[in-house]
Amino acid sequence: MAPWLHAFLTYLEQSERSPATIRSYRSDLTALASWYEAAAGEPFDPATLTPTDLRHYKRALVEQQGLKPASINRKLATLRSFLHWASESGTATASLPLKVPKSEPKERRGPRWLDRREQNALLRSVERGGSPRDVAIVKLLLNTGVRIQELCALTWKDVSVSARKGTLTVRRGKGNKRREVPLNADAREALRLAGYEHSAGAEAAIFQGQRGPITPRGIQIFLARYGASAGLALSPHMLRHSFCKNLVDAGVGLEKVAALVGHESLETTRRYCEPSMNDLTRAVDLIGEAE
Repeated sequence: MAPWLHAFLTYLEQSERSPATIRSYRSDLTALASWYEAAAGEPFDPATLTPTDLRHYKRALVEQQGLKPASINRKLATLRSFLHWASESGTATASLPLKVPKSEPKERRGPRWLDRREQNALLRSVERGGSPRDVAIVKLLLNTGVRIQELCALTWKDVSVSARKGTLTVRRGKGNKRREVPLNADAREALRLAGYEHSAGAEAAIFQGQRGPITPRGIQIFLARYGASAGLALSPHMLRHSFCKNLVDAGVGLEKVAALVGHESLETTRRYCEPSMNDLTRAVDLIGEAE
């Protein structure tokens, strides 16, 4: 590994960035170095980068077949973070200021949540063919909005359940933020299905796989299987989106939705809750007079 890359990754680890973020940065910067060596015909060195190099790098990303604006912007964000570190640490010593080119305009993608019919189809699929553990995972994701990494990290000491109320504590959410999520009746039932009565207060992970605590990849695999059975192209994050959408449809304010799912910005929450075409269709139907 190049010394500059090793030093930057060490900095990220010391800054308590997540393993996934570090892997992403490493991949992006390795690809940058490969591009530079092919384009410039010399080994990549942050100290020799020029503004022209950065402009050409962005152009190469834009012209790369199949690369979407979101992927381009992620790579540019990686470069921006790297150059800031390189400048502060003295790794980059360019005589001219190095400014990362502007981000690409974002694609407007449709929201990715399950409507109530699709949520019920998923629940029927997992109830018919799944274990109590699998049913509990789906119900908890739909009723708490936790990220799958947060779900996998949950232990029995992180939840408290009584007949009429309950609380789930996310001890290290995104950005190492701690938050508490109240548990509705469906979420409390999910934890009882998972064995709360016998395991309350234990330090063991709530959801176990074949070789220990279940992993995010394990959840992705079984959700895709149950989703396919229900005719759905499903990802775990869609259940988090569905939680947000259900709250908004129930009239819950965005500030409360943001607090429940751990968003620092209401703009982030608003993106999760953009109206679907069905929502827009129902809206215009409200003002029509035709029978």
